[in-house]
Amino acid sequence: MCTATIVEPWKNKAIEAMKSANLRLTPQRLKLVEVIAEIGESHPNLSEILEKMREMFPTTSFSTLYTNILMLKALNLLEVFTIGDEMRIELNLKPHINVYEKEIRDVEDEEILKRIEERVGRRIKFLIAFVEDKVSR
Repeated sequence: MCTATIVEPWKNKAIEAMKSANLRLTPQRLKLVEVIAEIGESHPNLSEILEKMREMFPTTSFSTLYTNILMLKALNLLEVFTIGDEMRIELNLKPHINVYEKEIRDVEDEEILKRIEERVGRRIKFLIAFVEDKVSR
């Protein structure tokens, strides 16, 4: 599935979820939703999101961003994961594999996921697979 198909519906769902949770739709929160909708499918790290936020709101702190990312996670709008020391966001909430080489791409393969779930005895949200360059043998 191309995650581009989830971005616009995600933006609308995020706004509705915040309204339903009686959260204030501040200009900063609306900009965060806009930024995530714009770059979220690339699994951006929080620094990338913060950089985009600061284009309109230069005083946005990392702490404020982090708090709001966790709020969006609590509303089941996204997941977070780390690679190295970078926290990244995930908009695709369907079970899938994130293949990480030079960038991250989503791979949905129900057969592989089912076999892993059977082996570990738990439901898979998403996995991160680190791949290396092809090595000549």
